[in-house]
Amino acid sequence: MNTKIVPVAVYPSVANTLTIRSITLGPPPSFFYELSNVVVVPPVSEQLDPTTGAVLIAAAPEQTIVTVLKNGNVNMTEEQWNDWAAGLGPDGDDEYQLNCISQNLGLTRS
Repeated sequence: MNTKIVPVAVYPSVANTLTIRSITLGPPPSFFYELSNVVVVPPVSEQLDPTTGAVLIAAAPEQTIVTVLKNGNVNMTEEQWNDWAAGLGPDGDDEYQLNCISQNLGLTRS
């Protein structure tokens, strides 16, 4: 699971994405997290020399560059575990977990 976050300084760059993976089911569950800088480079159109027709700049597809800046383990609190409502469904469960872990790491989702 991942979510965009309000950018936060993490040496040597700025993290803008939080990714979490469950590593224990709890109670309360533990997660492996990564803070990353994710940059989407837009596609580039081929550019030709107007006089010769030679390719000056080759076309390139959109690229996503992910740089992991920090990782570690973090737990959901007992209170968060106890407040986790049953029947949220997969999307609701993902949102709840991302909200809890973001809060525990002092991050704000964007």
